[in-house]
Amino acid sequence: MTQHNYSRAALFSLTAFALWSVGDALLKWARTADMPEGQVLVVSGLSGMAVILLLAILGKKLHRLRPQSPKRLLLIGLCQALAYLLWIVALPHLLLVGMYTVSFLTPMTVAAMASLFLKEELGAKRAAAIGTGFAGVVVAVDPASLIHDTAAWLPHLAVFGSMLMTATQMLLLRVVSQKESGGSLAFYPRAMIVAMGLLLCLLHGWGSFKPLAALAIAASGAIGAVGWVLLAKAYKSAPAAAVAPFQYGQIFVGALLGYMIWDNLPGAWMLSGAAIIIASGIWLVRHERRMSRTMIRVD
Repeated sequence: MTQHNYSRAALFSLTAFALWSVGDALLKWARTADMPEGQVLVVSGLSGMAVILLLAILGKKLHRLRPQSPKRLLLIGLCQALAYLLWIVALPHLLLVGMYTVSFLTPMTVAAMASLFLKEELGAKRAAAIGTGFAGVVVAVDPASLIHDTAAWLPHLAVFGSMLMTATQMLLLRVVSQKESGGSLAFYPRAMIVAMGLLLCLLHGWGSFKPLAALAIAASGAIGAVGWVLLAKAYKSAPAAAVAPFQYGQIFVGALLGYMIWDNLPGAWMLSGAAIIIASGIWLVRHERRMSRTMIRVD
């Protein structure tokens, strides 16, 4: 019988999500310094690959990076690269809290996609939780304000598209997670990010190189890789249903970083919408646990 260590899982997951928020703050700073998207993808992807490769060598698990399903990994990598590209497009224009609010819809979107494409039973309660979550986004975004600020449409569409790509990636992981190691699932999608970045640089040019911004992006990529490793350990220490809610801590870290670095504070509409999404998300996770659904574990 598997023994769970919930304190260990809480520590690892909280640290992982906090690190990802720090990485997003570094990316946001670099993007506000006019670092082109292609350069961001290349530098971040390479630094993440380097960290994963180093950890595999130190842990004597280099063989576990060998892909078992190259075509499926390629598709997952494409989804992650598109999600990352859309994320960094939105970063200079939106609050971190606002972006996290939309990203919190990911598990609900995965549930809806699983019902549509994998023919999993949705049920009235799950459908209600998903509908409530999307209603929370409407509240958080405050559509009335967008009517008078058309320039904000594109970044909001970008972050929503990023969420959809991430949800698609999570859905695909259900198919390949039992065959691929956590290392290969982290390494090869980052290779796809680098490839997409090189393509963008080829199309739009490399541009002037900004050392400080590049250093921030490299640190963000490395932090993202470390966060992935910590989250994998969290999922090994406790059931996914116990780990997933800790993601919502990002909204507090994001609000703190936004205030400390850019003097940004989320408004009442955004906080209200975030509260609705978090409540519906936590309810959905608990419902899944009660229904004894099989949830993905990171190998």
